[in-house]
Amino acid sequence: MKNELGLIVHPEKTKIVNNLEQPFVFLGYEFKQAFWMKPSDKAIKKFKNKVKEITKRNQTANIERLIKDRLNPFLRGWGNYFGHGNSKKLFTIFDAWIRRRLRSVQLRSWRKIRKLHRELRRRKWKGELPKLRMYSWRSSRCTPVNTALPNEWFVEKGLVSLVDIYNKHHPQ
Repeated sequence: MKNELGLIVHPEKTKIVNNLEQPFVFLGYEFKQAFWMKPSDKAIKKFKNKVKEITKRNQTANIERLIKDRLNPFLRGWGNYFGHGNSKKLFTIFDAWIRRRLRSVQLRSWRKIRKLHRELRRRKWKGELPKLRMYSWRSSRCTPVNTALPNEWFVEKGLVSLVDIYNKHHPQ
């Protein structure tokens, strides 16, 4: 290659593979079995770290501003880049995880359990009002919190869905 084109190829980064037999990573995608591609493990780890940085659970924040100013631009960019691959299941998992992180941020922002109780009463909660920690990660997964902050609430706040982005790239 050096003699023909005058290029020096990096010996560790460059390899020639038969993509029917051996997977390879290129530009953040992992290619397997000819045409099957998904985000690489490194890209997934980087995505999760960035979302964790944006949705720090120990912050009190205006959720709408957090979603519109910081989270949505990142999700749109990442989703549009990796939405061309075969990653609907991964995007579904990420959407649920992001909503859970935002629920945790909202609980932290409310600080007092009475604000959660007020929201539950507004949503016609049947049963006993829960006693839970507003600062705990596990609280963001319980049924009362999911009732107080349902998925539709995030749509109202303008949260971008990775699955919606995926569906735009893969019309049925």
